[in-house]
Amino acid sequence: MRSSIIPTAVFLLGVSSNALAQSNLPPLGSGVFEVSTRQLIDAPLETVWNAVLNFSSYPDWNPFSRSQVVCDEFFIPLDNQTAFEGARIIINAQIPPLLVPVNRTTPSNPLHNQVSFENITHLQPDLHRVAWKQIDIPDIAVNATRWTAVSTVDNMTLYESAEVYGGGLAGVVESLFGEGLQEAFDAQGVALKELLEGTS
Repeated sequence: MRSSIIPTAVFLLGVSSNALAQSNLPPLGSGVFEVSTRQLIDAPLETVWNAVLNFSSYPDWNPFSRSQVVCDEFFIPLDNQTAFEGARIIINAQIPPLLVPVNRTTPSNPLHNQVSFENITHLQPDLHRVAWKQIDIPDIAVNATRWTAVSTVDNMTLYESAEVYGGGLAGVVESLFGEGLQEAFDAQGVALKELLEGTS
């Protein structure tokens, strides 16, 4: 039994070290605090990328962003829910996240529900990167942009997502939501991996 475990552990260590050495995220800058997650997913790059951008499917699997609706500049939902740079989005989030697995009928916890109005600031298909920024709070109070990127590592896909929080009230956000946000980022990564590897 032990002999079969050791080669597997060595293989996983090698994959992990390669993944740790690589990042497709841009420089995020500094702030008061950061939340982030990384997952190696055994699925094609384009499959993972398409899942990240398929906001309409988020209620079916995402324990953090329970819905993410593409809107016009007045935050009126669009018939075509394809993400595009400059689009407004309304995010209905659970902080901390729901327990996985979730689906479209999983009830939200009203005590953990947060609604955020954001703007898709970057959509870079060639680089497999996307970012959205909260715009319902002035930057001087809270400034936060979430970047998500995917890349190929050892014939697998590395999913990364990170958000740096700055501004005068970022410390308050950290004290109230920092731990829950980190749990939520991690839970979304795990749920995406389980979805695409068929283990959920």
